[in-house]
Amino acid sequence: MNAPNPQPAQGSPKPQQQPQQKAEPDNSAGAEQGTGPEQPQPGVIGGAAADPLGEDALPGAAAAASRIYRSTVSSHGSGTLISSGSVHTMNFYGGQTAERLLAGPLPEDELRRLRRVFQEPEGYDGHREQLRGGRLLVLLGRPGTGRAYTALSLLDDLTRGQVSRLDPRTDPDTLEDGQISEGHGYVLEPSVTGVPDETGLDRLCELLRNKQAYAVLLATPEAGDVLSRGGRHHRAHTPAAQTAVLEGHLAVELDEAGPDAYERARAMALDPEVVEARGLDDLRPSEAAHFATLLARNTRGELTHDELLAECRKFAESQAAEWFAGGVRSETPERLRDAAYRIAVAVLDGASLSAVAEAAEVLAWELAVTVDPEATPGRPLFSDGVDARLVSARAVAELGTEEVGTEEVPVRTVRFAGEALAPAVLGHLWQHRHNARGPVLRWLAGLCEDNRPQVWVRAAVAAGQLCRLDLSHTVHELVQPMAQAKAARRRLFAATVLDVALRSSDVAGAIRALVGSWARHGDEQLRWTAGAVLGRGRATATPRETLDLLGGIGVWDEGRLRADAAAQIAHFAGAHPDGLASQRIRAWLSDERRPQQDLGLQSTVFLASVQVVDLWNRHDDLEGYGDWPLMLALAAVRPALAAELAGLLWTALQTPRSYEAAVDTLSGWLRDSADQPWAPWLERFLPLLVHSQDDRERLLDLIRELTEDPDQPLNEQQVRRLWGAVQGASTP
Repeated sequence: MNAPNPQPAQGSPKPQQQPQQKAEPDNSAGAEQGTGPEQPQPGVIGGAAADPLGEDALPGAAAAASRIYRSTVSSHGSGTLISSGSVHTMNFYGGQTAERLLAGPLPEDELRRLRRVFQEPEGYDGHREQLRGGRLLVLLGRPGTGRAYTALSLLDDLTRGQVSRLDPRTDPDTLEDGQISEGHGYVLEPSVTGVPDETGLDRLCELLRNKQAYAVLLATPEAGDVLSRGGRHHRAHTPAAQTAVLEGHLAVELDEAGPDAYERARAMALDPEVVEARGLDDLRPSEAAHFATLLARNTRGELTHDELLAECRKFAESQAAEWFAGGVRSETPERLRDAAYRIAVAVLDGASLSAVAEAAEVLAWELAVTVDPEATPGRPLFSDGVDARLVSARAVAELGTEEVGTEEVPVRTVRFAGEALAPAVLGHLWQHRHNARGPVLRWLAGLCEDNRPQVWVRAAVAAGQLCRLDLSHTVHELVQPMAQAKAARRRLFAATVLDVALRSSDVAGAIRALVGSWARHGDEQLRWTAGAVLGRGRATATPRETLDLLGGIGVWDEGRLRADAAAQIAHFAGAHPDGLASQRIRAWLSDERRPQQDLGLQSTVFLASVQVVDLWNRHDDLEGYGDWPLMLALAAVRPALAAELAGLLWTALQTPRSYEAAVDTLSGWLRDSADQPWAPWLERFLPLLVHSQDDRERLLDLIRELTEDPDQPLNEQQVRRLWGAVQGASTP
């Protein structure tokens, strides 16, 4: 099969063997300091697509960024941000709105329910024995993990139902002998004074012993290496298994409905749609109890399936609302550090533990100086630990990998235990905590200074999600300044933010208008940023409009941004492998105007040099083509385009000002093809570059030259196959 008879770019004579590069006038404006890699002079066609992040210390920065972007967006970025407009808290007894519990005996109906549904957690027997012997127990655990239910059950076991709850405002240090009833059990979470010190606990213990009474104090552990403090009265609470709690509550809820209803509810709990709507890997005991109530109501016909899904989506919202509840105590340095860590996990979900921890400390500083501008916040050194921090954020650490340069190394990564928590946190902040926007935006902009794509790309994706919630504010405060920055990474950050936000139909129209305005009327930085958005393939209503705008950027100001536009045209071709990009490149090559020709030549070279794995948004048809050169991958997934693509490369090889770049790219194909899955397609593609005996001789000379390369020669099998492919090509 031979390609149509393509022609060299007009005004460029066809070379014979190795053409001499024409002298070109040096009328380039050049690249400004800090705008990224040095631009080629107009008229000089560059080789492999320039890395816009070439100023970074590690190689392959832009390629790594695109890979991080695709993996992050596919996991989190394409979802809908949770609207935190309707948030409620849940208790253990059916999911109704929780009220402050006053002092008084536990009602008999609650005791009966407690005995029927309670599931003993790990360590329960040890808690009971310590309470039995010491009369006092300080139970350490996070709110919502079942610690209150455990405390009530322990006291019920030892007092046979003589259980009372004390007002949270009660100060244990002020309790007197006359306030404690004989043989009674008390549960208290001191919300104002906190748990007494050891002296105060010993005093309370003596009061309880005198009345043969018991008390369990509930406390939230401080951040540290372990979840328990030292002390004779303290024990750490471990939540009961989610499945056991859920099944226990279901059994009670559906006791009268029969075993069939119970099994239907259990099956519904595992329904993929329900699990996805819930968005949490594991439910805390309080959440499991509420979930059981919802399932039972659905089984009884009191909730439709859609209503059940809507209620399940509130789990993550409620957690975010609890984490960022207002009040004076929420502004303390300790609480601000907790908030900062949760926000950092939401933004960098999937990054390394060390990256998240460092980012969280920087955000904690931003939050602290916003609360108190005169403060000089520091960091704790040994009073904070990873394990406790993960528990407080409902996060898990996993073994993963991180790219260092072009290689992957093993690292411990961190993510929320459920995909719904990250969007819930960001949504709650942006919709309910306006004063947090300023420090968070400053922090996100600062993360762009981190040259690790694992950090700055994830930050950009999160900022794109915030754009969906308030486009005007986020564009004005963050995106526009970064789009006009001198540093290429900041502009690429802005482009990534807009591309993520484009996935929302609510704001897509406004973003498209903004990008179009930058592409047509912006300064150099804004046109560059617009091009980076356009190359992702979503920034216009039609692909033709994208190519029109990229073409305009590429020929603007005598080709000042030609290489940048050409790189984005190659990326666009990977997002839309329908042949429209190659048709437009052919039209530019056939244009009588020199800037359009040069844009076509540069786009051709980049189309051949970019690898599929480096695309920011690649079409589903290219999934699995990994390290393939983009041009060969497009020929493989669209065989009808193979001749046209080969015609573009043939033209670049025939044109003096692009010959060197084109032959360097072709040489790279030949060198790298050994043992590659795309080697057979290269052998099918080479004959399409032969339209004359001169073409054949030129390719054979190139193979011969690479075979004799003293540093990296082609192996014998490669030579035989490539030589046979070229020799077997027919000519007109």
